[in-house]
Amino acid sequence: MKDLIEKNKKIVLGLVFILAFFLITFRFTDTPKVWIDEGIFTNVAETLSSQGHLGVQTAPNKYFPLGVILTANYPVVYPIALSFSLFDVGVFQARLPMLIYMFALVLLFFLFANKRYGFNIAILSVLFLLSFSPFYGNGRSVLGEVPGLVFLVLGSLLLFYCEESNFNSKKLTIFSGLAFGLAASTKPIFLILLVPSLVLVAVFWFKKIKDKKIIPLFALSFLVPLVFWFFINFPTKELVSQIIPTILNQGGGDLPFAKTILTNFSKFFKETTPILFMLVLISVLASFFLKIWKNKYRGFSEAINQSFSASEFLILIFILLNWFSYLRGTGWYRYFFGAQTLLYLLFPAAIFGLREFFQNKILKQILFVIPILLLVFQFYHLVFLSQTSFTVNRERNSELAKEISQIDSTKKVLFYNAVETVVFLKSNHYDQYLSMNGLFEAGNKEALINPKYDYIVITHYQNYNFPLPCYTEKKIDRYSLFTRKGNCGGKP
Repeated sequence: MKDLIEKNKKIVLGLVFILAFFLITFRFTDTPKVWIDEGIFTNVAETLSSQGHLGVQTAPNKYFPLGVILTANYPVVYPIALSFSLFDVGVFQARLPMLIYMFALVLLFFLFANKRYGFNIAILSVLFLLSFSPFYGNGRSVLGEVPGLVFLVLGSLLLFYCEESNFNSKKLTIFSGLAFGLAASTKPIFLILLVPSLVLVAVFWFKKIKDKKIIPLFALSFLVPLVFWFFINFPTKELVSQIIPTILNQGGGDLPFAKTILTNFSKFFKETTPILFMLVLISVLASFFLKIWKNKYRGFSEAINQSFSASEFLILIFILLNWFSYLRGTGWYRYFFGAQTLLYLLFPAAIFGLREFFQNKILKQILFVIPILLLVFQFYHLVFLSQTSFTVNRERNSELAKEISQIDSTKKVLFYNAVETVVFLKSNHYDQYLSMNGLFEAGNKEALINPKYDYIVITHYQNYNFPLPCYTEKKIDRYSLFTRKGNCGGKP
């Protein structure tokens, strides 16, 4: 009987990972459509690959450094640059490392939940991740969210093993610190949120750590990736003075502080994605608080120690801090994507944990059905309703690739505020102007005055005024591709 169960477990696990492979790779070069944030990071990776510099190309062999404001750093950019070096430049090559990160997160979800809660709950956690449609929109695109979560969950898993060793394993301590340091190096928001999360874990688990030397060893390991990050992004003294305001202003909104918080907080009662987040968060918090209440006679700190592992506590603190940071930001859902994703690591165990506190059979059945219904809803939304749905063919990427990749490498091309389209060009013989929400301005803003370029790529949202008689225009989705006429004679 035991062998039969183990065999069925392997079959179930195999089917789940086959599903993961299909969902992650399905139309990944077309969905989601390329957009500006992804375009910046792919262009930085291309510049790093071809010129060895961390910035966007403004002209052949010229670049604008982006270290200070690069919100997806070397754990993201370096693998993309390596992919470009090995396989040439393109959307496929750019997103290939992102697929690897997505698979890694699926695997780590299973390993963490299986180790902490058991096989059945681990499978549910993985299915919740796979049915979560923003996982594909944010995961396939060249962004820092999923890579940061990979290192965070890896660090949490290693921390769990370290706790099992009574915090006596120096090897696990070092690797856990390195993983958390890589997470903090991936995006500024991870750095901002991980530091207080780790400090709180150290405070509540301080008494359980017999060998206190393990704490500075962990801190040193955590700092190693950050030192590397620092020297990559701040090679000059002038840039160092910009580090604090740059990091603190990431994701900030334009509204007054109090109004920003109230506006964003109201979304959690009016809009579907934030409402879902809130319901799942309440379920997890309810389970956590009931466990603490059960152990309240031990004292608050001891109750936390007895109720959770250090890694669970860290993940929950990170989720809450991520939510609070979202409330003061611009309101884009992507800014609490990390928190919402991590909730699915804790949610199945929380629901089944809540069932243990209730004697009413009907209530127990309701709590059993809730995760099943939510999974069905999320898979339905993923397949039919989401931005990455299976029922809609998105043609922006393929149309851009068809037109731009055919441009002769000897021709001069200008990308004017269309950085996301550069990845389709099969050469680095191009100029670029890019302005990003007042954060920076790279390249020649006046490049459209009497241009001599063979091709110009520009967005429809961009106001432009240049001698159109010299060019023919072809609209591609939200872009225009201007081709210089052969009989223009170099004069407008």
